[in-house]
Amino acid sequence: MGKQRKRKGMLLALACSLMFGSANWNNLLASNAQMTFDEKDSGMLNLSSQPRKTITGVVKDENGDPVTGASVSVKGTTVGVIADIDGKFSLSHSFKQNDVLVISFIGMKTVEEKIGNRKEFTITLHADATDLNEVVVIGYGTSTIKDLTGSVASVTAKQLDQLNTTNVSSMLQNLASGVQVSQSTGQPGETIRVRVRGATSLTGSNEPLYVIDGVPIDDPTMLDAISPNDIQSMDVLKDASASAIYGSRAANGVVIITTKRGTEGKPSVSFNYNLTTDFQIKNFRILYGDEWRNTVRKFAEQTLVFDPSNEYAPDILDPNSGALGTANTDWFNEVKQAGLRHNVDFSVSGGNKNAKYLLSLAVLDQQGMVKGGDLTRYNARISTELNVLPILRFGINATMSYTDQSNAGTSLFAAQGYRPDMPIYDESGDFDLTTGSPNPVANTYNQDNDDIYRLLGTVYGEVDIIKGLKFRSSLSANVEFNQNISFSPSFLSTRNEASGSENHYRSSKTVFDNTLTYNHTFNKIHTLDAVVGVSFESYSSRSTYIYGDTYPLDEIYTNIGSATNLTNWSNGYNAYGLFSSFGRINYRLMDRYLFTFTARYDGSSMFGSNNRYGFFPSGAIAWRLSQEDFLKDVRFIDDLKIRFSAGTTGTQNLTSFSNRDLYEAGSYNGRPAIIHSQVGNRDIRWEKSVLYDFGVDFSFFNYKLAGSIGGYIKNTNDLIWAYDFPSSSVGGSMSMNRNVGSVTNRGVEVNLTSHLIANKDWDLHLSFNLAHNKNKVTKLVAEGATQTAMKGVIVQGSSNQVLAEGYPMGAFLGYAHNGIIQSWDRVNELNAYAQELGQDYYNGNELKPGNQELVDMDGNGKIESYDRVIIGSPDPDVYGGFTADVRYKRFSLFANFGYQIGGQKLYNKAIQNLPGQLCGLIDYGLDDRWSPENPNATLPALYIGEGVPSFTDLELFDASFFRLQEVRLTYDLPLGKVVKGQVYLAATNLFTITSYPGTDPATVSTSSNYGGNYETSTYPGFRSLSVGIKFNL
Repeated sequence: MGKQRKRKGMLLALACSLMFGSANWNNLLASNAQMTFDEKDSGMLNLSSQPRKTITGVVKDENGDPVTGASVSVKGTTVGVIADIDGKFSLSHSFKQNDVLVISFIGMKTVEEKIGNRKEFTITLHADATDLNEVVVIGYGTSTIKDLTGSVASVTAKQLDQLNTTNVSSMLQNLASGVQVSQSTGQPGETIRVRVRGATSLTGSNEPLYVIDGVPIDDPTMLDAISPNDIQSMDVLKDASASAIYGSRAANGVVIITTKRGTEGKPSVSFNYNLTTDFQIKNFRILYGDEWRNTVRKFAEQTLVFDPSNEYAPDILDPNSGALGTANTDWFNEVKQAGLRHNVDFSVSGGNKNAKYLLSLAVLDQQGMVKGGDLTRYNARISTELNVLPILRFGINATMSYTDQSNAGTSLFAAQGYRPDMPIYDESGDFDLTTGSPNPVANTYNQDNDDIYRLLGTVYGEVDIIKGLKFRSSLSANVEFNQNISFSPSFLSTRNEASGSENHYRSSKTVFDNTLTYNHTFNKIHTLDAVVGVSFESYSSRSTYIYGDTYPLDEIYTNIGSATNLTNWSNGYNAYGLFSSFGRINYRLMDRYLFTFTARYDGSSMFGSNNRYGFFPSGAIAWRLSQEDFLKDVRFIDDLKIRFSAGTTGTQNLTSFSNRDLYEAGSYNGRPAIIHSQVGNRDIRWEKSVLYDFGVDFSFFNYKLAGSIGGYIKNTNDLIWAYDFPSSSVGGSMSMNRNVGSVTNRGVEVNLTSHLIANKDWDLHLSFNLAHNKNKVTKLVAEGATQTAMKGVIVQGSSNQVLAEGYPMGAFLGYAHNGIIQSWDRVNELNAYAQELGQDYYNGNELKPGNQELVDMDGNGKIESYDRVIIGSPDPDVYGGFTADVRYKRFSLFANFGYQIGGQKLYNKAIQNLPGQLCGLIDYGLDDRWSPENPNATLPALYIGEGVPSFTDLELFDASFFRLQEVRLTYDLPLGKVVKGQVYLAATNLFTITSYPGTDPATVSTSSNYGGNYETSTYPGFRSLSVGIKFNL
């Protein structure tokens, strides 16, 4: 901002030189010569040299930087000066006692100071919320905040600079209303799940479309090519008015990422280093040693009381059987380690009116929290723009990255569940394989390594045809190469055989965009901003996989070809093309009536010839009430606008060639054969979402309070579903894609920001956002539906989270229950009921006191999968975030809070079981298990060898939470004007208030398209502490 103001000051200098010819601007700035306008001379400058009184001062911004070129004048007179390059001014005049000094600068709030008897002034100017330079990127263009007709959530550079994260997607967490950001494991290089106003697609991706410097990115993992420190801003387009220009890929919202660029001025060097350590949040206690053995024996004794023929309990109780080991192994501590991250960023930028440049380098070295898991990533970026002629520009943006990632061969949850009475090594010094599988420590020797190369590059040219009319052409390429090598040494196999595999993947995508933009104001009241364009996009990928076992050097992987047996190999190919034409018109009348019309016409090779093209229009209107005469005199209203938009967006949630008949190699009657595996559907259509959005944007009390309140309705139809049906040719099955489903999302959003305090010593910014989204599946296909007890409700899916008509996506499907069976009499009553209806038993022949009494919902006298019903919902009632940014002199504190109210999560450790081969136990609910002495227990009895209990709501818990997601304390080093430096301390996930008993209420399985609301299986939640230093010169 300081450099931009200096450039504006230079422009003022140039204007004065042109206007007044002989006046030497440099001398004017240096001497702070007084300027007065003489009405008789028609506004020509008069330089006075005999003042009666002189006042001096300095004008600074909220960061303490000088405001070059600030205007300092006496209110109601023509007397004034311009602040020099250091922000200093000197003004001589015959001042009166009540004279007021007016200090102003473009894009900043005007300040008035009473002069009185004062002779020295220190003035602080703050950014004006109505600055015309405050823009958001809306796709193939920009818009000022006040002129937006759509719903856009923006995360600014100042907010992004406070975050300590290695993942670009997670930078949106808690900062953008209506956006849910969920982590899975905390594992290095993990994928983040992002949802904008809920999920819509049944089988395809529900991730938003990412657009990096104008280039659409379909694969979120490509975001790893960018260092988070290279990002200037992130804008989330949520409604049709904002996102429809991306047509067929905008149904899940659009996240536009703008990277940093070079600016005019002397070279600027930036260096940032931080050291971060990650800790597991272990909010559970694992049983070890005699405590574990005594607990197992207790439950074995109870098992024999109600199941005398149990095959496992007698050996557990017999001290001479060897069923219980004598070891005391803390598997959790054996495989964990403190996570450690080194993050270094370096950049150089600068330029002049003819050329601008930016070069950046970043290195991330991360040691994961599980042994064997680590990641090293190198990022390099170049951005240049060259003005060949005043009307002609060329530029290049290129980002390159290399990632070396080792994935841990075991997990903390595996360690938590492994028997603590087993040793790490057997008597011969080899890894103990008593249980028939490698123990957690042995599994850390599994190798699973990825080498990933990524390139995102764009070259472009722009030409100004006439004033306001510009043509831009750009060619972009996204390229990825990924090599995965996995290897398991022979000592981890009970067959004493090593095994390994290689997977090679490469993809490339090119985008050729051509746009024509026009911007002009007619008669001072009509403003037209329009863009039209065409886009050509092509994508292809290839993959090769091969697996082999029995290697000559079985402890070190050398080459896949050295395997004695190559037993599995495959090859894959995907390709598609997309041709698009699009346009948008923004019309503004008298700066108060705003209209937007957007349309895109897409043609995709993913669809059959009958429905290859799709049209995606949208329209929006807005009314700036604050510009009307009846509100202009309402002093507390700075800006007030109501808006409404409607439109259509789409999704091409298909894999390549899904519209065609596909065949694969197989066998029939023991002989090679070609199998018809997929039936083509040339009538398959785009998934389309019709969106309605309405809201109020406001700013009150001299911009101290600003925000928006709005609501939306999103109806998504023609959802694609692939279902299997029998194949008569080979007795197997084949699949077919059809448009069969519908989903609705309805919600409200609130976003508030406040700049309560702004003075020389103190500054306080607060922000708050809240969102409510109600997701409901309204239509599903009946073929292949899951049978349940809910008559007339179509359910698809067989896991604990399913799709069900009338319920949210990922609703929990389980059994209703009537508490715990208290006696054998009740068991006999249930079995008698079953026998009356022709069944042998009510719930198998092993039902006994202490078991859950599941409800026979379909009334056939037998408990089976058909008795399941919807028992819970993962969707929260409300979610959002809150931030506080406070500065006191050189100290600043930033805090980022996240919260969720409502929603349920499955905690599968709530009802632990002890299989015959036994397992680890955590100290949760063990004292609340049923027994004759504890008949009022919440949880059923724990019987040895009984298996995994049926899923009921006893495993569902309220996932509400309030969390301090990020906190950062910064101190600005007093290094002078040339060099600026900061040191900072930061913490992530510092505390969480929740009743959820698991490790983290907010994590989800990112591999799940819908649902995934259960305890993940790799890493528990983690907390981070970091220290860093930053320099700019």
